[in-house]
Amino acid sequence: MDGERHRRNPVRFARRPRWNCNRMNALRKSRLPISSRILIWTLVACTIGQPSLAFAQRRGSEGENRRPTRSGLDMFSRRSGSASEDPDFGLELTTISKAAFDAVIRTGRYVVGPGDGFYVVVDTEKELVAEEVFIGAEGTLIIPYVGSVPIAGLPLSKAQDAIDAAISGRFRHLDIAVNLSRLRSFPVNVIGEVEFPGAYLVEGVEQVSELIIKAGGLLDETKGLASLRNIEIRTTTADGQPINVRSADLILWNLTGDIRYNTFVVDGDQVFVPVKGDSVTVSGAVHRPGSYEYSPADRVSDLVRLGRGLIGDASGSTAEVLRLKHDSVERIQVDLRAALSGDPSADFPMMAGDKLFIVGDQPRVTVEGEVRFPGAYPVTPGLTLSTLIETAGGFTELASLGQSSVIRRVEFGVGKEEDPKLARLLTLPRNQLTDGDLAYITMKTQQVPGRLPVDFVSLFEGGNKAEDAPLKGDDVIRVPRLRPTVLVNGSVVSPAAIPYNATYTVADYIRAAGGFAENARTGNVYVIVGSTGNSIPISQKAVKVAPGDAIYVPSRVAGQSWQTFREVLTVAGQIATLVLTIVAINRN
Repeated sequence: MDGERHRRNPVRFARRPRWNCNRMNALRKSRLPISSRILIWTLVACTIGQPSLAFAQRRGSEGENRRPTRSGLDMFSRRSGSASEDPDFGLELTTISKAAFDAVIRTGRYVVGPGDGFYVVVDTEKELVAEEVFIGAEGTLIIPYVGSVPIAGLPLSKAQDAIDAAISGRFRHLDIAVNLSRLRSFPVNVIGEVEFPGAYLVEGVEQVSELIIKAGGLLDETKGLASLRNIEIRTTTADGQPINVRSADLILWNLTGDIRYNTFVVDGDQVFVPVKGDSVTVSGAVHRPGSYEYSPADRVSDLVRLGRGLIGDASGSTAEVLRLKHDSVERIQVDLRAALSGDPSADFPMMAGDKLFIVGDQPRVTVEGEVRFPGAYPVTPGLTLSTLIETAGGFTELASLGQSSVIRRVEFGVGKEEDPKLARLLTLPRNQLTDGDLAYITMKTQQVPGRLPVDFVSLFEGGNKAEDAPLKGDDVIRVPRLRPTVLVNGSVVSPAAIPYNATYTVADYIRAAGGFAENARTGNVYVIVGSTGNSIPISQKAVKVAPGDAIYVPSRVAGQSWQTFREVLTVAGQIATLVLTIVAINRN
């Protein structure tokens, strides 16, 4: 019995006295030396701190013994290797540490309730009187010779003040110390996208991440459907009515270690893990560009954190946010240095779907026309046309894939031939040129300088990865608005842009242009593919013409081979000029 009493009341000095106000008043007549009092109080402070320390150490050892494996820690780890979904943050959600325990206890954020124990130590100037008392089910602390003190639901610091005030009101001029000695256990419901929803026992203080681990981790963690950034901690009443909602962001908690992103649960809380929702994007001069789950609390600086920080000294780089509004895109300039310094006007809230672009010193490519987010984008290793279009939000409904193109800046050095084959063919007489030679000359003279032969339709509708061109700095991707026409030029009666008709053949378009002219070479009609610029000699009946294509009919003048040849070049040049004019109109 004495051993049990000692375990329940480990702080004892001399013989444990009963709470008797007459005795206390009598004891005040004799005083211990100051040095003895200081020594005793030091011992008391150290001893009172031991229950909390022991509790933290016990939890720490338990954490080592019950460290979760696949159903625990790995539930929070993504091994996708891509930031476009949920990046591999290597989340390690372990059991609460002593530092975390101290953070919630010593800062007074702990909310006391039934089952919590307190040591009340009174210095009677002759000896120290220590009593361990507990909060009852009704929420009050019963202190002998003092009475009941209602403290349930109060933060620890306020509960200590209430106890101190109650005792001081009864026994004046006594030194009193009140410390938390034991932590209660209470159930917390974990619901939503977890493996095993239900009620789990919280041992004193635990963070949201610990409760999720106890519930088996996230549901279908390989699919990445559960939210890690919008977890709700709902404080409810006794009948389950919500009275307050807090949030946990385990991604930012893992990146920053800030305890406010992984809050402690208290009695009456309910943890809800929702399905992952909207996203935001950060790209450019950050270590981990990509798309991330959106949180309503996100600001510019948060997206920089999600991107694992700036590359090098990019804090002075230009940045902008692209925000989609109905059918338009708003471009918001960002003072990045001010935003990262905490200026609230620069570090403004983000919205779902926002894209933050941080332009550093790396080369850029430009997307123009009918994409959701046109503008300049940094050239990252392995950047291809398809990944750039995806980053730019994809095509709009008005985009003309058949007329889209990739333009690359071409710099011709001194003494370099632009095209040796073309130069050789231009020196030959007309009667020595084959139809293939003429087609090559036509193709080369009508192409925009630097235009890459990329078939957008084959790549984005047919999935032909061979057309997925790697991009370089200063490349320009032009995606014009769909204007369904087919250009008919050359030796026809009325050269014109004919409205596209899916049922038309080459012959139908030529008839729509007034038919062949008298000097037309009817057996050598060429279709110029709008997406690549390639010229293909083809039968009038077999070809399928797409919007943006051009039909060229060469002419024939008897006895004037070289003149005919030069006319081919002239007409081809006119076609190129007309195509460029149409592209310019489409861009406007």
